[in-house]
Amino acid sequence: MAKTQPDILIHKIPAWLLLLVVATTASAQDIRRESLDLDQVNELRIVEGTISGREITDYQVSGERSQILSVDLLTSNPANYFNILRAGSNQAVFNGSTQGMVADVPLPESGAYVIRVYLMRSAARRDETARYSLGISLGRPEFADGLSGGPDYWKVSAGGGFALNLRAGPSTRYEAIGRLRNGEVLQNRGCRLTGGERWCAIRATHTGVTGWVAGRYLFESAAPRRPAMAEGWPIGNGVPFDATGLVPCAVHAGEPMRQCPFGVVREGPGNAGLWVALGDGVERQLLFEGGAPVATNSTGNMSFEKAGDLYLIRVGDERFEVPEAVVTGG
Repeated sequence: MAKTQPDILIHKIPAWLLLLVVATTASAQDIRRESLDLDQVNELRIVEGTISGREITDYQVSGERSQILSVDLLTSNPANYFNILRAGSNQAVFNGSTQGMVADVPLPESGAYVIRVYLMRSAARRDETARYSLGISLGRPEFADGLSGGPDYWKVSAGGGFALNLRAGPSTRYEAIGRLRNGEVLQNRGCRLTGGERWCAIRATHTGVTGWVAGRYLFESAAPRRPAMAEGWPIGNGVPFDATGLVPCAVHAGEPMRQCPFGVVREGPGNAGLWVALGDGVERQLLFEGGAPVATNSTGNMSFEKAGDLYLIRVGDERFEVPEAVVTGG
């Protein structure tokens, strides 16, 4: 059993998340304002607070053009987000509800900016409460280019006999959600500075689990070797498969089940893209989200039921029996 390294003491964002939308607005009486002085470059400031219902808290910071404003949010309520805005403007330069809980924003102009903490409207109407902490720092202008690139893959090197904590966010204040073994190959999704410490967002190959790890324990690695696919096996979308194998399938109504080759790309618990080769160059893609098949590349209607750990999926006349382990890697 691997020992857990004490905390000694992350990031290529998917393109479909990079949206700019109008920030949450509120009347003046709903907003509590606080000014923060971030005098030292990369000095981490932790701010804690509580909001309920329609309450909003604005934290104002000032920076120079092209400095990197780094903010991450740890919260008790999944409907709690933050936006970053120019002071005096309702146009967001970062919108948490679409871009996530971690922001590294090159400031477009010198001046004052607001980090606005709020509850989504539905949660605010229910008068929910959120207890949160924000990690806030200002970095040098070159920080973004220096960390957002890097190799495509990392290898874990945490020291003999130790496992590396995989965390829910880019700091030791986030809970550990898993352990990574020495030598394990990870896909790089970009790194950032939390204060003066480098943290990297990763996706573990084979399992697809995602999270953040301390960058000091990562070293550049070659891409995992993609096994040669024999003729008649699926090609997928070009991303190396995390696993391949055979699943029972039938293409036509009344046809007995046969074994069909598959390849799967996993994206964390319950999320995966599955490609099944049906023959004659046809590949049926099945997209799983939250532990359920939700979409396919076929025009036929899709339905499913689950019997124990087996997905029984219909797409038009096609039938598939997919073990849960194919999706989860368990």
